[in-house]
Amino acid sequence: MAKNYREKEREYERTGQFDRDLNDEHRTFDAREIGEGYRYLPKTFGERLRRFFLIPAVKVFGSVYSFFGYGFKVKGKKNLRAIKKSGAISVCNHAHELDTLLVKLTLGCYRTFHTGSYYLLKRGWAGRIFKSGGFLPVGTTVKDLQNLQNAVGTLVKKGKIVNFYPEHALWRRYEKVRPFKPGAFRFAVKFDVPVIPVFMEFRETKLRKLLRMQKKVVVHILPAVYPDREGAIKERTQALLERVHGDMEKKYTEVYRRPMVFESESASEKEEAAATA
Repeated sequence: MAKNYREKEREYERTGQFDRDLNDEHRTFDAREIGEGYRYLPKTFGERLRRFFLIPAVKVFGSVYSFFGYGFKVKGKKNLRAIKKSGAISVCNHAHELDTLLVKLTLGCYRTFHTGSYYLLKRGWAGRIFKSGGFLPVGTTVKDLQNLQNAVGTLVKKGKIVNFYPEHALWRRYEKVRPFKPGAFRFAVKFDVPVIPVFMEFRETKLRKLLRMQKKVVVHILPAVYPDREGAIKERTQALLERVHGDMEKKYTEVYRRPMVFESESASEKEEAAATA
């Protein structure tokens, strides 16, 4: 299974399909409807009560599990303190099956909300718990996206952080920073809030290698990047995206001590060399 997963990863990287899920099938039959009557933010007494008990439990038990299971460590906390109580958009490379938990522990369990595909929000208690934990489903219709935009706007005005995975697809323990989708950056431009780049590093240690454990997870909070205030929204969005991606690529080069080169780029160079030979 793991071998097949890595083979797919190499194939998609070589062909430039960076936003394609390695798991081609998703459970949608038990997804909760997020149509006209869906409330993105917890407002009822029951929803707020669940959140009141859930978040402290996530903070305590999640911290213990992450530390012993993944050697979880956070670097760059001063960059989070620098934005003070301002609302913000955060973006993280989508490379761990529990990255939502790790980002929440990194940026603050109470302060951070998370976006994700609509089918992750299930019917019944699972969906209620997800919502209480701060999950914001990304739907497929214009109305869904408008409702999401309204929720994000409300949250950042209250000083909250809304996290996005701009690479879209989850590639487990993939180290490089894939190309970004513009959605998260468009929200940052629209609401005039900074973007906090969060880079997830997978670090090999002698002890974990000896014990045949997975690599240590180190989460880096990079300095916030602020959107330009002049110009068309599309151009400002693209400029912000490129600055954030550039910062995360620099962090990749710094921690892994090698340039970030994709298989597709290597293949192109080989083809060009062969054509000129």
